[in-house]
Amino acid sequence: MRPKVKICGLQKPGDAQYVNDAGADYAGFVFYEKSKRNVSCQKAKKIMEKIRPDIKKVAVTVSPDAAQIQILQQMKFDIIQMHGTLSAEALSAVELPVWYAINLSDPKEFAEKTKDFLDLPEKLQQKITALVVDGANYGGGQTFDWQKTQTFHQTEGIFAGRKFVLAGGLHAGNVNKGIQLFHPDVVDVSSGVENENGKDEALIKQFVTCVKEEDTPIPNWICLPTVNARCWWRSPMV
Repeated sequence: MRPKVKICGLQKPGDAQYVNDAGADYAGFVFYEKSKRNVSCQKAKKIMEKIRPDIKKVAVTVSPDAAQIQILQQMKFDIIQMHGTLSAEALSAVELPVWYAINLSDPKEFAEKTKDFLDLPEKLQQKITALVVDGANYGGGQTFDWQKTQTFHQTEGIFAGRKFVLAGGLHAGNVNKGIQLFHPDVVDVSSGVENENGKDEALIKQFVTCVKEEDTPIPNWICLPTVNARCWWRSPMV
């Protein structure tokens, strides 16, 4: 079974139509002031109104407190995604499924980065329905070291019974390699479907097609249509 797709970092009403038309499964909104993709609650509500009901809406947070969680739940999100500090206070306030995001540069850091999770009471651990394994920086557009996949196992330990979400530096040129290596339940993309003005309709469609249709041919060069074009080389083995 092919993974589901999350398009993260929506900022404009037009982004909703791109996500609808491409056939994405999840739409992510960033609520973190230091992020260039940060949106206000008011702006997020307007975009959410335009997204198809079958597409799940994900509120992406960094070290949220209980007050922020309560505000986001009132906005009728389907999922809360938490980066940073995983506090018992915030988790106790959550009534929605939680995706816990772990930011790595090297998979060897995995055990240390999941210590917060393991220190939680079992009742709070059960609120976490998915693990998002992301690159080192929030929204940084970089993969972690994929060559060291053997250092954690996606179906064991804290992954058992939870979705595995692959994030960080994904784009149409490498997503199938990531799928082959990790067999994720969901792939999560943001910068890989953007141009200099934000989300790009063609790149979103291309990414979703690459994920949903296994045999779809992908050009060896994947380029963003900007003045200073960003291109990625796709290995022939992908």
